[in-house]
Parts: sequence; structure tokens; C-alpha cells
Amino acid sequence: MKLIKMMVMILLPLFLGMVVVVTDAAAAEKQAGYHFLRSYAGARPSAMAGAFISMTGDIHSTYFNPAGLAEMPVRIASASYLNHILDFHSGSIAYSQPIKKIGQMGVALNYMSYGEFSATDVSGNKTGSFNAGSFYLTTSLARKLSDNLMVGGSSKFIHSTIDNYSSSAIAVDLGVIYHVPFIEGLNIGCGVFNLGTALSTFIEEKDPLPLNLVGGFSKKLEHLPLEYSVAVNKYIDDDIRINVGGEFTLTEGAFLRLGYNSLGQSQKIGGDGDQFAGVSLGLGFHWRSYQFDYGLSSYGAIGFLNQISFSYQF
Repeated sequence: MKLIKMMVMILLPLFLGMVVVVTDAAAAEKQAGYHFLRSYAGARPSAMAGAFISMTGDIHSTYFNPAGLAEMPVRIASASYLNHILDFHSGSIAYSQPIKKIGQMGVALNYMSYGEFSATDVSGNKTGSFNAGSFYLTTSLARKLSDNLMVGGSSKFIHSTIDNYSSSAIAVDLGVIYHVPFIEGLNIGCGVFNLGTALSTFIEEKDPLPLNLVGGFSKKLEHLPLEYSVAVNKYIDDDIRINVGGEFTLTEGAFLRLGYNSLGQSQKIGGDGDQFAGVSLGLGFHWRSYQFDYGLSSYGAIGFLNQISFSYQF
């Protein structure tokens, strides 16, 4: 077991470094596709601006770092709905349970509907309508290698459709979370996400997946009911982003969450509401085995994203 832990701690940074080199070279060649994989699933992570790489014990770790599932000793099911901009709609369902002597298993389905579009001929005459949408199916497995070290991995099947055209892909997510033993309440997390390839194309060319490298930390304060979290993201075709989030414990079952995503800097278009671009907030309520969460994220003058999640522990 000690050998496994040493290999994880040594080989993972080396692996991530190799991926950085490869992704920088690939990014110069082509824009990544499957853009919906960049959307946040779950109201709690969304309210914290996606700064969730080092958070544990939440079903939505399935999307943000599968290693976080390792500290969920119970069965739990969750459903989320996201009211996106431009009449896009997205939702997800997830389930997780412990498997004796193996770890914590999770499955999740995430979809996005882009709505109905008008079909026209080459002259611009309307000939009908068509729909477009995407989904991905995830299976995850997480395990504690020690009291302080958690590892996890997910496999994904991804599918997108536009009218009669479709494209599919497969990918994996790999993540690690470490409780720093000499600093109480400090977690460090890192991972690589959407590492895979397209299986089929819409027409001729295969789109690369939005490979994402994430690292960060979270810390529970000793004299204030606050846990704050910081994450740094680097997509294959984008600049580095910084996500900062915090969760205040108002009472035993009520939480206030705030966050900021540096993506908001590129969402400012000189209109009203620009000052809120990248800002997010939300509330959470826990009662017995039930959990309700709400998240609101600002895209500046472009609009707001509303997300709600409901979870139940068995």
C-alpha cells in the first residue's frame, strides 16, 4: 500500500506535466469541440464558481474530481436542473454507493438541449425545423488509499446531435485529493479531465475534446464558519482560469455560498451588468436525509444561469 501511495504522488505530477506539453502543442492546431463539457453540474459547485477540485463528500465530485467520492460512506442520489442562457436547458442525475473492499462507485448522466432551430435552403427559405443536443454518461470509482490520500477515476461516453448528424467520443477523468496532515482542514486536489478521443464525426473531421488540467486547494477556517476553495483550470484551447469559492455555515442545516470565475473578464461587453460577470452565489439547506441547493451565476450583460439540485441519502 505504501508503494502505491508513493507511485501516485510521484507519477501523477509527472503525468500532468506531460499532458501540459502535449496540450499546448495541440491547442495551437485546433479549437476543441464538445463545448458543453465545460458547463458546471450541480447547484452547490456552481454557486462556488466551480472551485471544487479539492472538495470531498459531495455527489457532484463525480463531475469535478471523482476522488472526492471516496469520503461518501452512504448511498446518495441527486438530480439537478440548469436554466442556461439563450433558452438552452441542461440537467443531470447521479447516484453513488459504497462497494465493500473496493471503494465508492458513482454513475451520472448529464444532458444539454439547445432547443429548436429553423431549417432553410440555400436561398434562405424556411424548409422546416431541427433540434440539437448533447449528453454524456459517466461511471466513477474512488478509493481512500490512506486516511489522507484519495484517488478516483471516471470513464465517459459522450454524444452530440445536430439534426440528422451526430458525433460520439470517449474520455476519462483522473483525480487525487490529499488531506495535509500538519495543517488542519487543508485539502489539495488535482486532476486531468476529458482525456480521450472522438469515435465518430459530424461530417469529416474529428473534434478534439476540451482536455482540462485542474489543481487547487480548500481550507476550513478555525475561528470562522467558512470553508474557502481555489482552483486553477487550463483547457487545451483556452487561457488559464482561476476559480474562487466559499461556503459559510449559517446554521447546522443552512449554507451561504459565494464565488468568482475569472472567465467573467472575457464576458464583459460594455453593457449593464458587466460588473457582475463571473460572480456566483447560492444557498443550501440540509434536513435529515434531504438536501436542496440553489446556485446563480452571472454572465454579465449576457444573462444569468439558475441551477437547482435535490439530493437524498439512503
